[in-house]
Amino acid sequence: MKVLIAALLLSLAAVSASRAEVVCTLIVDAESGAVRLQEGGGCATPTSPASTFKVPLAVMGFDAGILTGAEEPAWPYKAEYDANRADWKVTTTPATWLRDSVLWYSRVLVAEMGAERFGKYVSDFDYGNADISGDPGKNNSLLRSWINSSLLITPEEQVRFVRRMLAGELPATAAAQAAVVAIMPSFTAGKWTVSGKTGTYYERNADGTFNSRRQTGWFVGWAERDGERLAFAYLIRENKKTSGTAGMRARDALLARFAKWGKGEFAWAQQPRPAVVPVIGPPQNG
Repeated sequence: MKVLIAALLLSLAAVSASRAEVVCTLIVDAESGAVRLQEGGGCATPTSPASTFKVPLAVMGFDAGILTGAEEPAWPYKAEYDANRADWKVTTTPATWLRDSVLWYSRVLVAEMGAERFGKYVSDFDYGNADISGDPGKNNSLLRSWINSSLLITPEEQVRFVRRMLAGELPATAAAQAAVVAIMPSFTAGKWTVSGKTGTYYERNADGTFNSRRQTGWFVGWAERDGERLAFAYLIRENKKTSGTAGMRARDALLARFAKWGKGEFAWAQQPRPAVVPVIGPPQNG
């Protein structure tokens, strides 16, 4: 019995040590904008969108006529894309690009758009700080301006973007916005259907190297049940080296909480409001 108790205490200690800091949980009524739940002190703090930027990028792609459906264009992988994940080294479609968070597909899409049109879309969408200049002196605007670089967005702005897209209010065709809504990765959480995109990055150390113990993860999207639609942004920061991506853990944690919700009910325990500072680092792209 003593051994079992000791093992349980060690297990609880390990969970506590690895528990993610909730930077922001923001859930609002998608139509009215009424706040249903807000946690954490970082909902107005700008940070890198990482792979959540694939959502506006998809709207741009459909509006520009480059993306034409869930399965088109199906672009084959090329060695020059230098993907660092085996599941990215395959022919990719708009649907699998969003599902598997394929970085090279984003870069090819941006290149097809061209710098001028890409920049105009980001500005017209009023997306975060709309700064796609990239890393100073690196000439990498079209490669990584949205990946822990110049482009920053707050959780509040993420939710506002989702609400505008769902309402068809972005400066893009209604068909383009509807196409993205239709192919967004979707999950079942209890009686809710939850659609959204993850994003992950590491914090930088003072010397510019990457801190593998400090991952930050996004899950951004919307949830629906019985005619009720909520828009959300969930942002966490981890303080312990772990395998996998913080974005996936953010997604799974929020899905687990949605599964406990009834229609119109928000009975979750409130999280503490931590002090939060802006964090910019390299991506895990999850």
